[in-house]
Amino acid sequence: LIKKLKKLNIKNYKFIMKKLLIIITLLIIAVIFAGIFTLYSVSPTSKYKEIVYFEIRQGEGANSIARKLELQGLIRNAKLFSLISKYLKYDRKLLSGYYELNKTMNMIDIMKYINSGKQVMSKLTITEGKNIYEIANYLEEENFTTKEEFLKLCHDKEILKKYNIPAESVEGYIFPSTYYIVKGNPPIVLLNLMIDSLFEKFPRDDFENRAKKLGYSLHEVLTMASIIEKEMGALDDPKIISSVYYNRLSIDMRLQADPTTIYAMTLQKGDAIETVKSSEIAAAIRLMQSPYNTYLKKGLPPSPICSSGVRAIEAALNPANTDYLFFVADGTGKHVFTRTYEEHVDNINKYIFNKR
Repeated sequence: LIKKLKKLNIKNYKFIMKKLLIIITLLIIAVIFAGIFTLYSVSPTSKYKEIVYFEIRQGEGANSIARKLELQGLIRNAKLFSLISKYLKYDRKLLSGYYELNKTMNMIDIMKYINSGKQVMSKLTITEGKNIYEIANYLEEENFTTKEEFLKLCHDKEILKKYNIPAESVEGYIFPSTYYIVKGNPPIVLLNLMIDSLFEKFPRDDFENRAKKLGYSLHEVLTMASIIEKEMGALDDPKIISSVYYNRLSIDMRLQADPTTIYAMTLQKGDAIETVKSSEIAAAIRLMQSPYNTYLKKGLPPSPICSSGVRAIEAALNPANTDYLFFVADGTGKHVFTRTYEEHVDNINKYIFNKR
């Protein structure tokens, strides 16, 4: 270029050279600053490991994800994130889900992590004896879903049809266990998992055949299991409790199970009942016209009253061979069983009223 300028005999050769040097210098400075800016923008937003739970919704694009990352303080520049993710071909591999990120991760690390699909898992423990209203409250407390949304699913006709549940809700079909669930998944995923777990533990065909040998349906056995679950003490043999209720059914005697009446009160309230006074139960027993009030109605209630564990279900499927009709808690974590009402009254006086 210099030789050409000299050959052209341009008088302002020095001036042009000066201009070129300035432009080149400015370009170098611009490149340096652009590099510094890029490095700064890509770098972590904090030196402290502050955890942020980040959700990517199904079908959400890179631009939307980038804006959310910037708003949550995980990256410095949303536009740069979009450009780099497109250049590295991560823009179409940002998988939906719920991720545990932290502010010491740089922009590239975040892209790779979201691309990996390593979603954060929530531990949810459904304990034996809980009804759907208590489970709904628990799931809401754990920020997994709202109580209203979960209860709506529990009464969804399509779900009831899918699992062939002859009732108004999935009560009793949720299997008590510890579940690890990806946060951000819809609650129907969890509900399906919890019902499927019941039939993984007790395969449906085998369950139905065992119930049929007793003269009952699968649904009726689950209903019996739920009553046993609520009645049995920590040291009880649930198969003996099971025998009491089957014996009552066989002679057309009312089950007279307090937990079923409490469940009737729960249905009336439409929410879990944390505590209930004995006087309230007594009033409900006398007055509540509900198919779940087994003091007034004969036979099994229309559906289970809670989720039953393995011991209660096995007891309902395999009751002990006894002629007991009554039992009362002895205050040690188990019950005392009797054949006659007179013996039962004596035990009530002995263990409840402390009369000899």
